[in-house]
Amino acid sequence: MNRHTSKPLPTSLRAAFEADKDHALAKYRRNTERLAELMATTPATLYKWLETDAMPANRLVLWEHITGSDYVVRYLAATAHRVVIDIPTGRAAATPDVHALQTTLNSAVGVLLDFMAGHSDRDTALAALGAGLETLAWHRENVRKFDQPELDLS
Repeated sequence: MNRHTSKPLPTSLRAAFEADKDHALAKYRRNTERLAELMATTPATLYKWLETDAMPANRLVLWEHITGSDYVVRYLAATAHRVVIDIPTGRAAATPDVHALQTTLNSAVGVLLDFMAGHSDRDTALAALGAGLETLAWHRENVRKFDQPELDLS
């Protein structure tokens, strides 16, 4: 099971765009001009979208794909009081995966109880609950795809 650590949530849409852009530059060496080219627009248009926080919604999926990051999508979901959970492609679960699920959920409940008692901070509680939701989502996807196995083409 592929678990990743939770990324901090940006505090503004502009910060989210900057975080996505920085990730694209650091990981893929894609500067703003290259991002504009991949989005089939001009650099001036992309700069305008980023400066005004007004990228068309139909471009957000492409933006996420070419930057390799999801800060903007996560920020937009959080401002609507929603949670975004990565649902990885399914693979056959093994007994250790189910034990890991149980451990993660027990830990999340423990952190939640600590938070409610004032012994844990908000970020720790959110991270633990997010990890529990992601683990459950992974198993949910495996159950959903049980009759439709995927080919491993890697």
